[in-house]
Formats: sequence, structure tokens, C-alpha cells
Amino acid sequence: MMYDANEISEELLRELARLAETERSILSAYLTLEHGWEKAEYFVKQESKRLQPLLELKEKGYFDTSISLLYDYLRDKKQAGFKGPGLAFFADLGADFVKGIELTMPPEPLLAVDKEAIIHPLAVQLDEYEQIGVIMIDAHCARVLLVAGRVMDDMERYCKKIHHLSKVGGWSQMRYQRRRLKQVKHFARDVVEKASAIFSEANVRRILIAGRDRMITALEHELGQNWKDKLITTIRWDLDAADRDFLKKIRPIMEGVERTEEKELLQKLITEVRISGLGVAGAVGTRDALKMGQVDTLIISESLPFNESEELTSLAKSTGAYVEFVPKENKVLTGLGGVGAMLRYKMKYR
Repeated sequence: MMYDANEISEELLRELARLAETERSILSAYLTLEHGWEKAEYFVKQESKRLQPLLELKEKGYFDTSISLLYDYLRDKKQAGFKGPGLAFFADLGADFVKGIELTMPPEPLLAVDKEAIIHPLAVQLDEYEQIGVIMIDAHCARVLLVAGRVMDDMERYCKKIHHLSKVGGWSQMRYQRRRLKQVKHFARDVVEKASAIFSEANVRRILIAGRDRMITALEHELGQNWKDKLITTIRWDLDAADRDFLKKIRPIMEGVERTEEKELLQKLITEVRISGLGVAGAVGTRDALKMGQVDTLIISESLPFNESEELTSLAKSTGAYVEFVPKENKVLTGLGGVGAMLRYKMKYR
């Protein structure tokens, strides 16, 4: 069966990590569409030729079938008008598992055959480009969006006629203004109701509001405390502006949020390691804790070699742990050996 997903989730990563339990070879592919479909298809062709001589006889049949399924997937995405920025694809015929995923950022191209699915690039995208909920609003219309990386998905467009602040007929200005404010309140309430349902379904952890000042204020008044706690910031924005400009504007905001959360997490890790509490640092201790299922959050420096990072990430996802990737420039994590973990329960001494 062919699946398709437009978002990367913890559930998906755990599902891929569990494929290691089968005894068949697994095809993993990461393709960028930044240079067009022909380049992506040429990459698959060349890498397939490179891998074929390296496979055992019993693996070649599965490999050929998996590559055929990959080409089918690419053809379907191309015909559907998919523009990118990238795709991932996995095939484990032994587990009757075939899945294609739309990526939110272009990946480093990769075609690999192994006993495990290569999930590190997906985990990086989930961490760095986790989708956020966005509400854009002015006095007439609202857009509810899910945004991740370079991808914006319009989930809902909602428009309602609200009278302008001008004198109409025999109505007094004060009475007319009260009517308008009531309309604004009802409009904001309806938008929040629609957005809340969408964001809850998508397990959104962060939200952002963009639009006209008065409408932003009205929305904030209607937000429940749960969503107020997840509100990153509000920005003034025109709904007629280009989406690419919006992505460009919020990128530094999201990067700032990521860096702040990383700083807080690392400080918590250092504190726990110092008191021999719910923290462990270094590759050996972290790997042992992962194998014992003790890790709640794995923290990896991007400076760690790919193979080592892939091993630790796969272990983390197979045991339900979260993964946080920290830029290689971060000297704090580098000083701890490039990797550490927050634990679910305290390490047992041998």
C-alpha cells in the first residue's frame, strides 16, 4: 500500500525506527526538487547503478521492486503538480511498508539500502521546522494556516462583512460603533473556534497571530489560556501580502524561539548532570541510557558524525524519546561530548 504524508511526526519516526525489527533490506531515499524533477530522477538512476553491485543476490529483487515503487511515487507526485521543496521515500517489502513524505525543506540527496530506515534527516526537519499554527486576520477575512519550513498550508479561509466606522442612516455614531465592535467580537470568536479545532488536530505546540492591530487584540481576547500559553508573538501584517514574504519575516522569529528553547534545555541538562540526577552526557553514557529506555529527550550536536547521529536518533525513536538537534556552533554541548540526554528516571549505578 502507498501512503503519503504532508507532515513529519513523532509517530512517523517511531514507525520507521521499528522497521529495524524486520530482516529485509530497507530502501531510504531523500530527494531535493530545487533543481527540478529531471535532476532528482537522474540522481535515483545513478545511485541505483552504484548500489546494485553491492547487494547480495537475495536483496536485488527487493531492491528492484522498491526502486520501481519509488519511480511510481515520483511520477504520481509530478503529475499531481507537486513543486517541492523535497521528498522522502521508504520501502520495506518484508513489512509490506511503503511510504512517501512531502518535506518542508530541501534535504541532502540520499539513496541508501540498509537493515534500518535512515531517519536522521527527518528528525532534523521535525526539530528545526516543526509546524506552527498561524492566524492571519483583518476586519473582513481570516486565514488559518499550518507553517513549516518553506511550506504554508491553508487550512481555512473565513470572511465576514463587518461595517466600517462611518455614520449610516439615522444611527448614532456610538450605537453604530457598538454594533461594529460586537461584530468584530463574534468574528474573532468564530475564527478562534475554527483555528483551535485545526491546531488541536495537528498537535500544534506554537501559534502566531498576524494582521491588523485591532483584530489581533480581538483575537487575543477570545483565545483560551491553553492557546495563549502557546502564542509566540503577534506581528502586523497585510493579508494581501505574498506568502513568501511572510515566511521570510517569521523565519528569524522561529529561529530565535528554537535557540531560546535549546539554551533552557541545555541549562537543565547541565544542572542534572552536576547533581547526578536526571541527566547524562557523552556518547557512551547516552547510548547506554537509550538502550535501557531511560531517555526522555536526546540532545545531539549537529557536529556529530552522521552515522553516530543516525544510530542515536534511531535508538531514541524506537524507545519513544524526543530528539533535539543543537547547532554545531554551540560550545556548551560540544564541551559535553556533543551529545546528552534528559532521563525519564535516574540511572542505576553498576
